Amino acid sequence: MKDILIREINLSELHDFQFHLLKFYAEIEHTLHVKKIEDLVHEFYTKGIILIAKDDSKDKIIGFLCAIESFSIYANGIFGVINELYVTPDYRSQKIGRKLIHSLLKIAKENQWNRIELDTPEVEKSAKTIKFYHNEGFVEVGLRLKKTLKY
Repeated sequence: MKDILIREINLSELHDFQFHLLKFYAEIEHTLHVKKIEDLVHEFYTKGIILIAKDDSKDKIIGFLCAIESFSIYANGIFGVINELYVTPDYRSQKIGRKLIHSLLKIAKENQWNRIELDTPEVEKSAKTIKFYHNEGFVEVGLRLKKTLKY
């Protein structure tokens, strides 16, 4: 297996990360306003956790995981939310997603999170993704709904 490093992103890598984020959103058919991405990524960098997987031999980002700490009564306090997880197609099925999750689990333990939650795309579009998360010990807990607010 190639030398794959998992670590938190550096500020100097945000531009390269944005490129991969846009590829991820295109793959899941999510619309994102490209004009806002730089500001959004920088703000997330200051508030959340961005883990990257790098192929050390090529010094390039090949995957990432974005998470944020949250708090709720139902979760008995502090917990984490995985917002995005992506591995570039050429590196899939090499346990990189698993390594990203395990790196987040270390952060969760350090910060005493009670659980980690995430959303997936629609079930019919993400059977393989859901199977991956089941294999990593995640269980379904219900349906998450959203209401988009316009200002």
